[in-house]
Amino acid sequence: MLKSKISKLVGSIVWVFILVYGTAFLFRLLFGSYMLEGGMANTSYGILALLCAVPFVLIEITERRKKSTFDLALISLGLFSILFFLVHLVIVFSGEAMQGGAVTRALIVLPFSALLIVATVHFTVQNEKAS
Repeated sequence: MLKSKISKLVGSIVWVFILVYGTAFLFRLLFGSYMLEGGMANTSYGILALLCAVPFVLIEITERRKKSTFDLALISLGLFSILFFLVHLVIVFSGEAMQGGAVTRALIVLPFSALLIVATVHFTVQNEKAS
């Protein structure tokens, strides 16, 4: 179990990197295609992972309660993982690697969806505590 705030931060970042690169590798094995042109060597995968990790890092930094923060992060990471996996699957099934503007949109939309999930779970947990 992760105990310190630093280990939770690092754990969140590592999980998002595993999610991004793991799904890319998995879909390459299963379907023979990557989401981004150039495959795993494309630096956009790393940028995407860092941008998607920002909401999870922020929630760990700003929350004060250890138990609720960890639960919040786990729920958010789980929901985002499902969303990311499904979106990645649809893009790989389209058959063409993303280039140019499509990559920029992915670098905006996927981290923004991570932020929305974290915020929604955070406010839901806060409302349950207030009740």
